[in-house]
Amino acid sequence: MTKERHPATLSDPMVYCNGAWVRQSEATVPFMDSGFWYGDGLFETLLAANGRIFRVRKHLERIHSGMRILQIDFPCTDDQVIELLEEALERNSLESALFRLMCTRGTLAGAPWKFHGPANLYIGFRYTQAAPPMPVKVEYVDEAEYPIARMNPALKSMTYLGNMLAIRDVVLRGGFEPVFVNREGIITECAVRNIFYIRGRTLHTPDTALGILPGVTRDLIMELAPAHGLTVDTGPLRREDADRMDEAFISSTGIGIYPVTWEGYHQSEYTITAQLKEAVENQVNVETGGISR
Repeated sequence: MTKERHPATLSDPMVYCNGAWVRQSEATVPFMDSGFWYGDGLFETLLAANGRIFRVRKHLERIHSGMRILQIDFPCTDDQVIELLEEALERNSLESALFRLMCTRGTLAGAPWKFHGPANLYIGFRYTQAAPPMPVKVEYVDEAEYPIARMNPALKSMTYLGNMLAIRDVVLRGGFEPVFVNREGIITECAVRNIFYIRGRTLHTPDTALGILPGVTRDLIMELAPAHGLTVDTGPLRREDADRMDEAFISSTGIGIYPVTWEGYHQSEYTITAQLKEAVENQVNVETGGISR
């Protein structure tokens, strides 16, 4: 098939839909797809910068780990996935974007628990957005108020109903992101991002043992912390602990690092946050072939 090229401003891009490249407006999911019926599948959000995918194999390691737990056979090799992602970049003339890689158990036939057919694979993307005014506002919310699918070991599953309800509520109230507090009063994570705090020279972030997702950007931040004189502490943090922190920020593949504030939080210069933000952006540039600052 001849690859089509299109301007990056295209509102109807080319996406990969279970074996075929189609316009997004024409893409369809089989009615019996297990992801549609049961949320039975996993996804990854990957960053493209400078025309290359950042830490693609790290994302693939995570989705493979989840697939083993779900007992789903991934439909192609890592090299083939990378080729598809690169083809998506080429077909849409992209330099930067946020890709969504989705894999479901497949198109079900008969009893779902007896199905052993081929898995379905989908690749789409959205364009990166301009950053909002900083710091962004977070709101602490009780996990018990939302149908959160907290799994251990954590899976990046398609079951995001509680997360979406929480972030919708917070945005409607003028915030940017919720920060969940579990039934024991321990801070866990955001709806779609990880949370970090800084006190002195210690970087605090919740432990994955709480059932939170081990974010790729989260891992990168912890990897870079020692070079900035920071020790990392994943011990439990209670809601009242947050107010005593010097700085706080959220992270994800999509945003990198955003400094955060909340109702009643003291004013901060976010000095270390800014250093880590620059370090993350520099590392993305280095690994995707951009110019290191």
